[in-house]
Amino acid sequence: FKKEKHFDTNRYYNKFYIKAIINSLLWGLFPVFFIHQIDHFHQLIMIVFLVGFAGVVSGFLFDFRISFPFISLLLLPLFFTLFFVQIDDAYILQLLILLFYMLLTLSSAHLNRLFFDTFHNEERYHKAKKSLDLKEKKLSSLLGQAPIGIFYFDKNLNIIMYNELFYQIFGLDRDLIGFNLSKLKDKNAVELMKNVLLHKNEEQHMGSYNFSFQEKEMWVELKCSALLNDDNSIMGGIGILEDKTIEHKAHEKINHISLHDALTGLPNRRYYKKFMHNLIHNKKNQNHYSILFYMDLNHFKSINDTFGHSVGDELLLKVAKRFKSIKIKNSYLGRLGGDEFILAIPYISKNHIHAKKEAMIIANRIKNLFHPVFEIDGLDLFMTTSIGIVIIEPKTDDIENVIRQADMAMYQTKREGQDNISFYDKKLDIVQQELTSLQHDLNHALLNNELELYYQPIVNISDDKLNAIEALIRWNHPTKGLIMPDRFIPMATESGLINKLGWWVADEVCRQLAVWQKSDKLSFEYIAININARQLHEVNFSQHMEECILKHHINPSFVKLEVTETTLIDNFTKTQKIIKNLQGRGLECSIDDFGTGYSSLSYLKKLSFKVLKIDRVFTAEILTNPDNQTLIKSIIAIGHQFNYTIIVEGIETKEQKEKVLEIDDSVSYQGFLCSRPIPAKAFEERFLRKLSIDKK
Repeated sequence: FKKEKHFDTNRYYNKFYIKAIINSLLWGLFPVFFIHQIDHFHQLIMIVFLVGFAGVVSGFLFDFRISFPFISLLLLPLFFTLFFVQIDDAYILQLLILLFYMLLTLSSAHLNRLFFDTFHNEERYHKAKKSLDLKEKKLSSLLGQAPIGIFYFDKNLNIIMYNELFYQIFGLDRDLIGFNLSKLKDKNAVELMKNVLLHKNEEQHMGSYNFSFQEKEMWVELKCSALLNDDNSIMGGIGILEDKTIEHKAHEKINHISLHDALTGLPNRRYYKKFMHNLIHNKKNQNHYSILFYMDLNHFKSINDTFGHSVGDELLLKVAKRFKSIKIKNSYLGRLGGDEFILAIPYISKNHIHAKKEAMIIANRIKNLFHPVFEIDGLDLFMTTSIGIVIIEPKTDDIENVIRQADMAMYQTKREGQDNISFYDKKLDIVQQELTSLQHDLNHALLNNELELYYQPIVNISDDKLNAIEALIRWNHPTKGLIMPDRFIPMATESGLINKLGWWVADEVCRQLAVWQKSDKLSFEYIAININARQLHEVNFSQHMEECILKHHINPSFVKLEVTETTLIDNFTKTQKIIKNLQGRGLECSIDDFGTGYSSLSYLKKLSFKVLKIDRVFTAEILTNPDNQTLIKSIIAIGHQFNYTIIVEGIETKEQKEKVLEIDDSVSYQGFLCSRPIPAKAFEERFLRKLSIDKK
């Protein structure tokens, strides 16, 4: 066939078809014209040749559209010619030719189907291969450009393929094809991949994968899935991973911040709950006692307000450092906030008595931490702590209740005297319930006229002559009897009732002054009223105080407002402004409980007060503690330097009075030695009447 520039399949097929038909027709007509002219032997040779020729050629003609007419034109003329030829047993030859013709036709048809099936299958194969090659190329391109690491592994966890990013993520320096993933140090990842090979499921796991072929630790998000073949059986697995190292480190940092105190770096309240959750769910909690220490720094607020927050923060850092020096195995040390710290020691003992002894030993170690002075910015600061202790019973499961009990124990310490140690016991719950009940009753005390003022004299230490009076509130409870202020004033402050109580006291003092003024019994300089910090900073406090005095028509000089040293230095600028406003209205103030705070000499000068009261804590040990004697001497000297009238509180014995007399005989004193606080009527009969007679 001639080569053509543009190969035409149909044209080629038609040419071949015509040539095949002509060829078969010529061979088929050959016996018609020549078989009569030859002998029997050569007739048989012709018949055999034509039959064989038909069989051989039809074997090469795979198209039935060509092979059938070719066979028919070749054999059928021979078949019919034998009817007219004188050959012995011709009908046998005809039968054989017919059978061969039928067999050859069927074989040709089968061969045609087989050829075309093979052709079409091969064509589909090439198309599928071409499509597969294209997909493989696309997949390879996709794997190469995918923004995530991808790898394949077989059923034995051997890596069989991975993409470029997988290589880059882990900074690989060698080929990993064939690497067995079971060698990974992170067994969570290994179990994950094994699991997908067993269950055909998809798993996701985020964790630290420290691959054995590199040193650095990587945090990745890993997804694994099984690879299935056509019969849905597992042939391996595929893993997809993303580098999450930066995100994880950021999460760890945020989580650390959320669980730790920003200043000291100690665990915070949230971390405490997490720690306690682990503690109570540990098997040891079933039969072991644990200990919780709740520490509160005494007078920290005074230091913070006096010297500033920078000093306060530095003090907290030094306190935290000292707490850290108590190294107890498996213990938890944290800062709950402000000046409150917590120390938990789990599973200390199976015996309650032993646990309590250990708690006392540790508590004393904590107290000893505060013996050395804290040196900050040239200041020598003395600090103490109140410690509440809870012995956590086995099988305890209420975290909040434990911290509540520790808090109650700590406040019990403060009530009993700061720088102490108190253990929680169930009696504190009863006390707390009583306090809650009292707080409820206190709301009605004002309305039911249950409050009363008691008066205590302030006299010269040299001759016991009455100088002034201090008004002290009492509560005549209808069922619990007389309740002292140390029980209900903290509740009033906490509940917000303190302002109402303060104004009731101010009004009652002014009323009583008006009564004594009318009966000409004002033979003293003034009555002192204790003013709470909240009340002092109330809006228009000075105006309200003046209105109270004007209401009862008394001279404002007969009222003196006692403000504690701590109250003065809390927001000193605002306090100074209020005090100047009061002075402009004729109302004087005095400093109460001096020496317990951290006020500086400059404050004394700026405030221009006239009276300074030395706190009873110094008087209590004046006979046994030389330091207290020295402190009282120093405070009296400072007071005289600023022209203050000095009052020493808490003198209860003659010996204490004589010791103060030795120091200075110009001061006044107040205490049980002269008189306890007594009601107005009794005070009038005992003190004012006698003074009225002397005046006459």
